[in-house]
Order: sequence, then C-alpha cells, then structure tokens
Amino acid sequence: MNRFWRGSRSESNRSYNVNSLIDTESLLTEPAADIQIICDIDKTYIETRFESAVGMIKIAFEDADAKIAVNGAPLALLAGRWGAAFEGDDIPGPRPLHFLSASPPQLRRVIRDKLAKDGMDWTSDTFKNQAYNIKMGRLKLLKQHVAYKTATILNHMAKAPAKSKFILIGDNAELDAFIYCGVQMLLTGELSPAAYREYLSLGKVENEVLNTLEPLIARNFEGVQVMGILIRKAPGYVFNEVPPLTDMVLTFDSYFEVILHFLAWKLCPASSLPRITRLLHNDYGLAREELLACLMQAESEFQALGRNIEDLKQAEDFLRRGPPLGTLPNRASLRPGAHRDRVDLEEKAILGLAKDWVKAIEDRE
Repeated sequence: MNRFWRGSRSESNRSYNVNSLIDTESLLTEPAADIQIICDIDKTYIETRFESAVGMIKIAFEDADAKIAVNGAPLALLAGRWGAAFEGDDIPGPRPLHFLSASPPQLRRVIRDKLAKDGMDWTSDTFKNQAYNIKMGRLKLLKQHVAYKTATILNHMAKAPAKSKFILIGDNAELDAFIYCGVQMLLTGELSPAAYREYLSLGKVENEVLNTLEPLIARNFEGVQVMGILIRKAPGYVFNEVPPLTDMVLTFDSYFEVILHFLAWKLCPASSLPRITRLLHNDYGLAREELLACLMQAESEFQALGRNIEDLKQAEDFLRRGPPLGTLPNRASLRPGAHRDRVDLEEKAILGLAKDWVKAIEDRE
C-alpha cells in the first residue's frame, strides 16, 4: 500500500496538469458581448455548507430541491445578464454568464436542475474534476482551489474578444478575493508573470502546478479588464481586510447591493429598480429595512455624482408604505460601482501584503 502511494506521488510530480481539473461545458455561444460575468456557486449562489471531503461527498446525494439559493441571487444575476431586456426592451444579446464551482462534475446535473428551477439561463458551467486529484494521489489538493479557479478564469478571458470586461463574483469563505485580485493585477501589469507566479505560490499553489499555468500566465489578453470584484460576506466568515489590496474588492451582504453595483455600471436601467425592489421584498422576502438602507446610501452616492435619483426615490416610497419600519442596518460602506483598478504599489510590497492576507485567512480558522 505504501509503495502504491509513493508511486502515485512520484508520478504526480512528473506529470500533474491543472488543466485536467477543469471540466467546462458551454451551453450557448455569445462571442460578441463586451462584458462577461463569472460567478462562483458554492456559498456565493448556493448556500453550500460543507467544510470537509466527507461533507462534499454527502451533498452529492442531495437533489435540486434540497439546495437553497442565496436570497436574491437569481434576480440579480438575471438583471446583470439581460440588462434592458429585463424591462422588455430589445437588446443585441445577453451578457455571457459563466458559473464556476469547486464541486465535482457529478453534481452538474443536480446544480443545473437547481439553476433551471430558479429561472436561470447561463453560458457555461465549470466543475472541478476531483477524480484527477485522487488518481494522481494528490488528496491534499481536493480542497485547494486557487490554481483551478485561476486557470478557469484565465481560460475564459483568453477566449474573450479584445478589450472585454469581466465582473468576478465570489465569497469570503476561502480565497476567492485573493484569486480575483491576483487576476486583476496580472491584467493591469502591476504583477509581472514572474511576480504573479510568486503571488499564486503564496496561495499555496505548488511549483509543479504553477508550471502548468505558465502558458496562461504568459498570454497577451488584448486589453481584457476586470470591471469589478464582488465578494459576498458569507455567514460565519470574516472578510480579512489588507488594504490597499482589498480596496479592489466590493463586499456585499445582500444581492440587492450587487444590483446597485450593476446599476452604477449601467448594466441594467434605473427604470427597472422599483420593480426589482418590489420583487426582492414581495417574492424573495428581503426586509424593507435592508432594502431601504441600501437605497438611501445609493441615493447619496448617485446624487454626489450628479446622476438621476428619481427611480431610487420611487423604490424608497414603496418601502416606506405599510407597518412602521424597524432600525435600518448600517450600509455606509456601500459605494455602488466604485471599483478600484490599481493598488499603485511595487511588486515587492504587493507580495508582502499578499502573504499577510493569506496568513490572516488561515489564522481565522
């Protein structure tokens, strides 16, 4: 038995390839879109509760009805994907929406059933071929997703039209923000390919895995940009702030905040906001206090930018009807659309902060 496992590890050191983890299926071809959305599934779209390999296996036996979407996620993603068509207007085509999951492909059917029941349509989905790690004797990589998610995102960007913009949505349970910020700094040139490789190594990506990422890291992405990084503050997890790296991240408590970011980026029309607000309260059960606090903060931000706030006022009026409101939550940190493009630091400083960031995430567990 020991000889078998030693042989497996030796073989993995010679031939391990992160691309063998990537199981992507495209459902639609939407090559013309200049804005694309990549959204994580576990704890970002679906309230996934597993912290171990045993838990991962257990959820494989759940059916679609047992899976719960994060409140408001379907409505927000459809609003971003369809834009003005959400209000019934003609548009050239929907924006590509790519789902990304660290779950194995065996869950694809169940998760697709769940997405379909939520009324979702999407461009592609990617699942992690965990059987490859088992085959290669790399069991410790079952819960290591940095290389897998990085490669998947860079693959989507490599196939995108020149000067495409991407919105990356994830959560703070693991290293989504670290992964997304690294991609952004590679695209802006704040991290050279060599420094980016070191950045990924700080995220516990091993050398033989990094070697298989080299062709992607070295690509010319033809002006592809990260338009925004949106990170859900999943219940039970702390978002570790390491400025200015984390200044590139827009965190959110509810998907209504995501909708307001989309509105600021003009992905959906302001005229849709009153109807979306009603749907989120009446059909999704989001509290009036949460919705109103977000709207009032957005109104203040939009007013300072000289943007029309009539539709925000109309949505607020709807929320003020009915029984007296309770205390409004503090949403002063909400800055719709205020994505920071650069950190303006030398590579050495970026890598030092990245090391601190990963350590802070590890220490919270």
